[in-house]
Amino acid sequence: MKMVPAKPFFFEGGKRAVLLLHGFTGNTVDVRELGRYLNDKGYTCLGPLYEGHGDTPERLVTTTAGQWWKSVEEGYQSLKEKGYEEIAVIGLSLGGVFAIKTAYTFPVKGLVSMCAPVKPKSTEDLGLHVSSFTKRYKKILRKPAEQIEAEWEELKPQSDGAVKSLQAVIEEVGPRLDRIYCPVLVVQSGKDHPTNQESAQIIYDEVSTQHKSLVWYENSPHLVTRGPDRGKLHKEVLQFLEGLEWSGN
Repeated sequence: MKMVPAKPFFFEGGKRAVLLLHGFTGNTVDVRELGRYLNDKGYTCLGPLYEGHGDTPERLVTTTAGQWWKSVEEGYQSLKEKGYEEIAVIGLSLGGVFAIKTAYTFPVKGLVSMCAPVKPKSTEDLGLHVSSFTKRYKKILRKPAEQIEAEWEELKPQSDGAVKSLQAVIEEVGPRLDRIYCPVLVVQSGKDHPTNQESAQIIYDEVSTQHKSLVWYENSPHLVTRGPDRGKLHKEVLQFLEGLEWSGN
């Protein structure tokens, strides 16, 4: 069986643009449904695919957070080059970390952070993401359990660079939350890792804007955009975007 690589998406709509950012080991599918929903409501939505993502585990581990961030920057600049002057940014997990970084690096109308870790995590904890992704990917290819385990053990040392760079970007962004002045919506799922749940409160408490809210989805997993509450999430995000001070139509 051959896996079909994921792709970036661009859904053209009105003058209000939204940059949608996926998570580590994930791909644009994780934010695509939200992008389609917002596009149906008149928003232009762009979802960049990070370098090394949406492909094989072997490809993923050759890349680092600097390359993933470059994909985010290119996505933002692409919207600017297309003539979109007003951009909001929405991110899931690592995408939420990058969304925060985008909001203190570039002008944005608003920020939505979903299940984003800003509290430091160990390399062992972060490495579990690569392990789970690798084993899930190879299971889909119908490889025997013994072969999957052997291939992961061979790949594991190669994943150190990607994992350490992820750890570094989380540690970079956490102390800079006070640089966020745009309106902020913090979304957190109830079935997520405890560190991410703690991070949600940290983000809410430490951003400098007074226009902020924290919303919990108790029945949702870490991938809140694909969980049972995603319909409610779509409406919550839309309500947040509609409340921003857009000058365009």
